[in-house]
Amino acid sequence: MADRSRRVLVTGTDTMLGAAVQTAFEARGDRVVGVCQARGDACRLPPDAVVADFTDPGQIRSAVADAADLLAGLDTVVTAHALPVVGAVSDLDMTDFWEHVDSALTGTFLVAQAAAASISGGGTPGRMVLTTSRWHVGGPGLSAVATAAGGVVALTKTLTRDLGPFGIGVNAVAVGCVDSEWSICDVAEPAAAVPAGRGTVAQVANLIEVLSRSSLGAAVGQIVNADGGRSRNRV
Repeated sequence: MADRSRRVLVTGTDTMLGAAVQTAFEARGDRVVGVCQARGDACRLPPDAVVADFTDPGQIRSAVADAADLLAGLDTVVTAHALPVVGAVSDLDMTDFWEHVDSALTGTFLVAQAAAASISGGGTPGRMVLTTSRWHVGGPGLSAVATAAGGVVALTKTLTRDLGPFGIGVNAVAVGCVDSEWSICDVAEPAAAVPAGRGTVAQVANLIEVLSRSSLGAAVGQIVNADGGRSRNRV
């Protein structure tokens, strides 16, 4: 049985995955506020989205506070704002490297840090689901992606211990072999290596929605792969 209607903050609703996550929660009757980062003229900003730079602690605190005010509190937080940076290790510009790591890893930490008080202050169990890449295991041209993704895996384990006593359950979804902006990370992956075939962001969003249910109780601190069965690692 699913939880009651939740107050949900989703980062990156201007990305394919973030938009799918928002749709999945809203289809269930939850109230959602998206936090986006303006990415130029091509950015697809929803009309009710809050805009913030995910590398700026002050902007993140303000954005999370605005979302909590709009929803009169938070029950659930999903981070899905990062976009990949791919390049050969010999050619990758350090500005690009750190921009990705700061957005994907530091930005995820800043959102979790800012949201924790709003969730734990509600008096009922809350959940966080962090999204990361299945390429935390490393891959050609993925030094920035692997660095940030590996950090999010470790952060998930640590946040579980820091926030669990306050009634906040934390899990992560490691995405790969899914048609989205992240497909560029899979270019060297033969189709035959993906047992169930490539997935969709809607399928990943449905998984995230399930992991966000407080009724899962002790099912926390887990990294769930959403990559068509490609991964066989245990994290």
